[in-house]
Amino acid sequence: MASSCKTQQRAAKGGAAAPAPDACVADIDPKLECLDGATTYIIRLTLPGFKKEDFKVQVDSGGRLTVRGERPAGYVRFHKAFQLPQTAYPDGVAGRFDGTVLSLTVPKQPASGRDMVVARLAEVKECAAGEGTTTWAEALGGKGQMVAAAVAGFALGAFLAHRLLSVTNT
Repeated sequence: MASSCKTQQRAAKGGAAAPAPDACVADIDPKLECLDGATTYIIRLTLPGFKKEDFKVQVDSGGRLTVRGERPAGYVRFHKAFQLPQTAYPDGVAGRFDGTVLSLTVPKQPASGRDMVVARLAEVKECAAGEGTTTWAEALGGKGQMVAAAVAGFALGAFLAHRLLSVTNT
C-alpha cells in the first residue's frame, strides 16, 4: 500500500472530508480472483468499505477492462486494468456488487463448430506427443475403469448366453 501525506483539508460545506491535492491518499491493491468457466470469465475484486458509487468499470474498444475507485473516507483509491482474452465478448460485461465483492461476468464468444474441431484436434496431437500410450479406459478419466468393467461384463454375459443357448438347442 502506497500513501502520500501532507495536510488534510476539510470541505467548506457539510464538514465532510474532501480529498485535496495535498491530502493523504492510500493506494490499495484489492484481492483479485479470475475464473474461467465454460461460457463466461468471472473476475472478482474484494473491495471492503467501498460503496457502489465509489468505483467505475469501463471496457474500451481494444478489449481492455478497467476498474477504478476512490473512497472519500480515508482517501483510499485503487486502479486495476485487464486485457480480456480474444474469446471474450466485451459488449456483454455485467457486474454485481454485494457490499464487499465486485463480481464482473464477461461472456465468451460462442465457438463455431470449426473452432471446436480445431481445438479437439490440437488436444489429440498434444496427447499423441505425450509420454507413452494411453488406453481408451484411461482417456475416459476416473470413470474409464468402470466403463471398461461394464463392457467386459456385457461381453462375458453375451458369450455365456450364446454358449448356453447353443448347448440347449442341440
